[in-house]
Amino acid sequence: MGGWAGGDDSFYEYLIKMYVYDSSSFGAYKDRWVAAADSSIQYLASHPSSRPDLTFLAQYDGTQRIFESEHRKQGQFVFLILVSDIAAVACFAGGNFILGGVALGEQKYIDFGLELVDACYDTYAKDATGIGPGAFAWLPEACNGASSDPNCTIPGPYVNQTTFYDESGFWITDPSYDLQPEVLESLYYAYRVTGNTTYQDWSWAAFQAINATTRVGSGYSQINNVNVVGGDGFTNTQESFLFAEVWKYAYLIHAEDGPWQVYYQGENQFVFNTEAHPFKVKGGPLP
Repeated sequence: MGGWAGGDDSFYEYLIKMYVYDSSSFGAYKDRWVAAADSSIQYLASHPSSRPDLTFLAQYDGTQRIFESEHRKQGQFVFLILVSDIAAVACFAGGNFILGGVALGEQKYIDFGLELVDACYDTYAKDATGIGPGAFAWLPEACNGASSDPNCTIPGPYVNQTTFYDESGFWITDPSYDLQPEVLESLYYAYRVTGNTTYQDWSWAAFQAINATTRVGSGYSQINNVNVVGGDGFTNTQESFLFAEVWKYAYLIHAEDGPWQVYYQGENQFVFNTEAHPFKVKGGPLP
């Protein structure tokens, strides 16, 4: 099984970032990223049956978007688009597509990345805490209404989330939140490239929600359920990437302009690694 979620995310992330870092040495990485990006747009882009205005990225199993969900009975294959058990990780893809678009001068990647950013923020905006879940699922648009497609006969949203799915375009399969940064990361890229302050507003709302719900004493903790006001309890685990990424991207999106920022004056003089540490590009910046 593959895709842009955990286990595969860093591979696709660094293909384009290494090209931005040193285009003369890593031209082949750019070509591989373009192949993956084009294939993902063609085959993995999916619109939920209840919210066709949203765009999520599926995973793949061989040549099919077919998954055996760990939340279903063993052996039952489901044609739903499940973003693994670490769904929020896949939400970095919006920012990665945007970076690829500006680095290559290809508007189609920027536009697709913005679609992914908007959909991933929807998973925050629709939950009771204002924070997105660890995993979520949806049915493809082809399953909207009566359909003769045999793939649309599979179970849809959990019974207690039918209304939620109709309104939100996804249902929650893992309600926990472990202080993941990917949505704020993609909001940062979206703001830097478009200048649209809506992305700043969304980042600020996410920051406030995370700070209000996960704060425990002098630190922060994973929570059990993003769709219960207060988070439904803590796991007493604080991940280091909360500080390396979540708070850093929440700061950078509001920070003053400067050459360390992505797309500063229309070019990238620095590129961020996974932990949002800036590396000055080699041999002159790309756009």
